[in-house]
Parts: sequence; C-alpha cells; structure tokens
Amino acid sequence: MLQTKAGRAASPRDAAGCGVEICLSFPFLDTPPYAVLRGDVSLANLLDDGQGRPSAGAGRDATGLVAPALHLVGAPSRLHVGSDTCERLLPSPRTLGAWIDAARGAGWTTTLVLPPLGRDGQARAQECVRVLETAPGAEVVANDWGTVHLLRSRHPDLRITLGRLTHKVLRDPRVADLFDSPQAPMAARSALCRSGELAPGFRTLMERYGIERREIDPFLQPLEEDEWEGRSERLSVHLPYQFVTMGRGCLPAAMHGKGKGKFVAGGPCRKECAKYAVEFRVPVPGGNGAGRHLISFGNALYHAVPPHVSERVLARLSSGGRVDRVVVTVTSKGKPA
Repeated sequence: MLQTKAGRAASPRDAAGCGVEICLSFPFLDTPPYAVLRGDVSLANLLDDGQGRPSAGAGRDATGLVAPALHLVGAPSRLHVGSDTCERLLPSPRTLGAWIDAARGAGWTTTLVLPPLGRDGQARAQECVRVLETAPGAEVVANDWGTVHLLRSRHPDLRITLGRLTHKVLRDPRVADLFDSPQAPMAARSALCRSGELAPGFRTLMERYGIERREIDPFLQPLEEDEWEGRSERLSVHLPYQFVTMGRGCLPAAMHGKGKGKFVAGGPCRKECAKYAVEFRVPVPGGNGAGRHLISFGNALYHAVPPHVSERVLARLSSGGRVDRVVVTVTSKGKPA
C-alpha cells in the first residue's frame, strides 16, 4: 500500500500524478489483449489466478496486494510484448505489428522484450525491431549484452532498456531473505544485498551503450539504498514475480516427451507454457519445513514475492526516486477476445 509521509495509506488523489508508468507484460499471449486495452478487464481480474495457472497462497497474497495499490497510481499505459527468457516466444513481425496497432489505438505504447538471443534469434529480433521503430514511444528490453551491442550498433536512436536477467544479485528465495536479519553477518549482507553495477567500469559500459533505463526484480533481501538511488538511469521494477533462474530445457514443453529425450534443449514445443505452469514447494535449509514456492512459467522459475516485499517496492513509487515504472506480469490469457 502506498504510504504518505505521515505513514498513513495514500488516497488516490495523494498518489495520482506521481509520474509512475504502469506496464502490463503478456509473455504467453499471441494476440493483443483487446479487452484489456478497451478497459473491459480490471487489473485485479487479470491477476486473479485461474485459467489453469497456479493457485498457491503466496501467489494470491502477492497479486492481491498489487492490483489495489497500483490502482491508486493510475491506469496501465504500456504493453510489454515477448518473453525475457524464451526465444521461441519472440513474436513475428506481423504479430508485433498487430500489437503495436492495438496499443496505438488505445493510446498505449509498446515495448518489445527480448530474451538472451542466439544467432537465429538475433536475426528474427532485428526484423521485429524494424517494425517497432515506426511506433511512437517504442523501446526494446535486451537481456544480454550481445543483443545490446547489436541493437546499438545498427539502431543508434533506439531506446534500449537493460533487462532484469542481467542484474546479478542473489535470487534464491530459500535463503535470500535471511540477509534481512540483524543476525546476518555484515560482510555477507553487504555483499549479497547489492550488485556490482555501481562500479566505475559498469557505469562506463552503461554510458557507452546509452542505457537510460534498467529493469530490476523485487528481491527478497533488502537491497542497499544505493542499488536503487545511486545510479543515473531510471528503474522499472517487476511485480509480482521475481525471476529466479532459467534453462534451455522447458518443463511444460516436456510433458509430451518420453525417456531420455524428455528434457532435451530445443525439443518440440507446442507453446504449452501458454496453458500450463508447474508449481514447486522447496524446503528451506535449516528451516521449519515451511518451504518456498517456485513457479515454472515456460523455461524459467519465478517466485511470487510475499506482501511485505511488494509493499517495500510500492512504497518507493511516491518518493520521486529512480523507480518510475512498474511492470506487472500477466500469466493468464488476459481475456484477449
């Protein structure tokens, strides 16, 4: 919940106009979410688990907090198209064009999200970028430095955002929040509650490629204040899922496989991730058996952050700091009709 300086819940009028942009990300959707763009579907309904998606209590708690808090900030106005982990979810140029037209018609802007790309993926991404460049306010999220270099070399005026996969911070939800404890060793806490992005070399790299925005996750451990505010670029923060890890194999796609070929990288894909997710409960080392939930969306694992972490992130929105965009991942179909 957004808070005022007096510590009370912010009213819609208090929070309105705080300059925060809300983006909706649909990594598993092929067609534009027309009903969402028309305003026929509320953010709360979008985030309501269902349609074959996991129904973990932690996930419901996280999404249940996000929608009413963001309602105080404003209405969504940007679409994220594509996946930050799977090259197979890269849209075709024709599909991307349909998303851009639908977004433009509703007064929204478009961001193309690119996963770490191989050679073939880079060629397909280039075709998409040429389509995207015609859209006002368009930008690309790149999740590997090779793609950043390629895009900047061939599209010098393109707005490039550095994706969250490049943010090197401890992501294991089984242990990350232990560093929020006053009993945590100071040396370990100092090392694991920050990245190396404030180092002069990294700052030079950001400047060389003209990166003015980077995406960040809602980490369980409290990042040091400089990690949020000690940088020149603006920040987009993801909710309600924190990216944990990814691989070349895909659990949903493997459901039709057999034997040793079940989890082969590059195996058959019917885009099962658009319909199914897999939920794990993993034990916490030395814990009381409570465990942590991991959700497999396609070829990546995510953790639905608990309410106190979402609150910590949301509290930054009204502070006028570096965070001025929230990216809300919609894992359901989003009622595209």
